[in-house]
Amino acid sequence: MNKQNAHLYTPLVQALANGKMIEILVNSNGCEDWEETVDLDFICAPDCYRIKPEPEMVPLELEDVPPGSALRAIGNSEWWMVSNACKFGVSFSSFWRDYIELQGAWEIKRPGEDWKPCHKPA
Repeated sequence: MNKQNAHLYTPLVQALANGKMIEILVNSNGCEDWEETVDLDFICAPDCYRIKPEPEMVPLELEDVPPGSALRAIGNSEWWMVSNACKFGVSFSSFWRDYIELQGAWEIKRPGEDWKPCHKPA
């Protein structure tokens, strides 16, 4: 990095300051691949670095909601036991939610686990 190209590294430095992982393009045995890096010195060209992409998330499915699971809206202390789960969604004692509605707005607590978001990597 130098005075003339420092502006090209700004998004990377800002992402790093915000806790994002930075990856570097490495060449190993003729193959190029992205690897996480901890110590950054920015001696390579800016296009040799990138902000690690966030994984694409998809809604839960029937197999992701085992018996004994509880659900709650994010930020809500009130929770509901799942009374029934099927291919399209889950039901509680008095209402129904499909899996797409749960993604991003709800959390699930499976038996033996802590609360987790109602989505999974694609």
